[in-house]
Amino acid sequence: MSRPRRVVTAALVVLALASIAVACGDDGSKVSSGSKQSTTTDTSAQSYVGLTKRQAILKADSTNTPWRITREDKETFMVTQDYNPARINFEIDDGKVTKATSG
Repeated sequence: MSRPRRVVTAALVVLALASIAVACGDDGSKVSSGSKQSTTTDTSAQSYVGLTKRQAILKADSTNTPWRITREDKETFMVTQDYNPARINFEIDDGKVTKATSG
């Protein structure tokens, strides 16, 4: 294989791997999830505590903040262990967010 072909092949492999990495950025563990990047100012996890489940979801979606529910009442959901600092993890009791963490 000639040198220019190897360079093109290597570039295509890198591009393919980058595409796979971007596609895998969505962790697939969405019990319920918005999968958009965060682009706003007041999306600290603590700002969600006290909101109803619906209000928290609407707030996260309106600010393009990824989110997931890790526990609701007595049911704990399986989630991946990847760390996404933009994502908000909600714990919900009686329809209200009682704990919200980043990651």
